Amino acid sequence: MSKDPLREIPGAPSSPRPADLYERFCALSDEDWEKLWVEHAAAPDSRPDLPGFPSEEVQRRIHGTVFERAMRGALALRYHAFRSLRRVVGKPIVPDMRVLDFGCGWGRVLRVLLKDFHTSGLHGTDLDPEVIELARELLPEVSFAVNDRLSPLVYRDRSFDLIFVNSVFSHLAERNFWFWIEELTRVLEPGGVLVFTSWGQGLLDIAKQVFESKTLEYAWQQNILDAFPSYDRLRDSYLGGEFIFGGASGGALLPETDFGIALVPRRYFERNAKGLILKDFLDDPQQFTQTIFVVQKEA
Repeated sequence: MSKDPLREIPGAPSSPRPADLYERFCALSDEDWEKLWVEHAAAPDSRPDLPGFPSEEVQRRIHGTVFERAMRGALALRYHAFRSLRRVVGKPIVPDMRVLDFGCGWGRVLRVLLKDFHTSGLHGTDLDPEVIELARELLPEVSFAVNDRLSPLVYRDRSFDLIFVNSVFSHLAERNFWFWIEELTRVLEPGGVLVFTSWGQGLLDIAKQVFESKTLEYAWQQNILDAFPSYDRLRDSYLGGEFIFGGASGGALLPETDFGIALVPRRYFERNAKGLILKDFLDDPQQFTQTIFVVQKEA
């Protein structure tokens, strides 16, 4: 592991470096850390010393949840990922790990990692340049970059020890999914870990309710009715291990050929992945809304 992760990664901040927020938060227990973020999300104006939040409209547009619920989701991903790393992968969480959040949005996941890793090792990238500018304003200590739709990332080979991809592969078409799996494998250190989410049983549960009642809790759920012929076909395809994709425009940056609703079954990934070993898998909506894949790059 490089002692200076920024030395190998383009876009590193120039000297003097921003403050290392890890030194400020590392002594907190996990319980206090989670409590801090939930309370801050409930009353953002009461803690100007902590990274702020974007508007409710921006939060809802990017990931559907806002403030407290949004932060509980990020904290839950951290909890499940770290539990898998320690108990299943056998990889310790050390502060000098180099970490990437792919599809980082405004930095929701990165902020819950501030107590675990030196800030200089935290990086985020996203397709939307406006969102990246917002992330830089909210978390100026972290390094952010803009990526193109289907182009290599700016990072060199083997730049990261740990990569998070939250609620990105739940939306991408099959060719996009594999392009980014291969690209993230390239920038991952041998023995490094990729943690990503996709839709699974959680989407099936939502789809069953939507098809039966035609009642939508969120506007995006109309995409389920538009993209899939029936709940039974959707369920059978997922249980049969098929990659499932239904297109829905994601705006100017993401046409419906690339973006929509995607389900990546465990069997499909294990059958087709190269250079990555699935170490842990969670598909329990009671614990986390989407599936969680924890995969390790072959040494």
